Amino acid sequence: MRPFWLAVGFGVMVAGPASGQDSAVARRVDSVPPSRITNAGVLRATAATDSVFIQRSLLVDTVDIGDFTAFLLANIGAPPFPDSLGFRVTADSQRIWLTGRLADFPAENRADLGPIFSFLDPRSPVTAEVSMPQSDSGILIFRLERLSVKGFVVPDLLLLAAMSKFKQEYPRMLAGDGREFHVATPVQAHARLVRNAIVLEMPRTP
Repeated sequence: MRPFWLAVGFGVMVAGPASGQDSAVARRVDSVPPSRITNAGVLRATAATDSVFIQRSLLVDTVDIGDFTAFLLANIGAPPFPDSLGFRVTADSQRIWLTGRLADFPAENRADLGPIFSFLDPRSPVTAEVSMPQSDSGILIFRLERLSVKGFVVPDLLLLAAMSKFKQEYPRMLAGDGREFHVATPVQAHARLVRNAIVLEMPRTP
């Protein structure tokens, strides 16, 4: 999980003011009940993806967005999640948002970001906005659109520089300009975001 957490840390120091659009996004996030990232969620999402994409025992299944986020993080090597993990996940048909506080970062990343944490209140809120620009043709793309800390948006120039560096270190995890995470699926598979969930689908075979 280091690339995402470290990108947050680099961006905190020079974040720019949030726009009116960011305020609108914040209201949309608040209007959707949040979901948690848990170890049990990894198991539930794994069972759903296996049933639809591998075993083909189901043509469609709906996975809680927090469970699916946990599944993705687990598949890129994240350790088991503590029960106290404070990050929450929400979604609508266009975006996924991860929200939490600086204090919710894993302990190993707090050590990496020690000098930065010393300048900020650990209760400072952090929000990552993620899109899914491609959801079929054998790949799901999850793209980090922007990051905000305490209501301030991290400038793209800094975010891209940080993510480019991490892409070099973690080429199997990140793609594109470093802000994309690609997930391989069957070519016929399709996924779509809905309120607080993701729908996984496979076409009916003749």
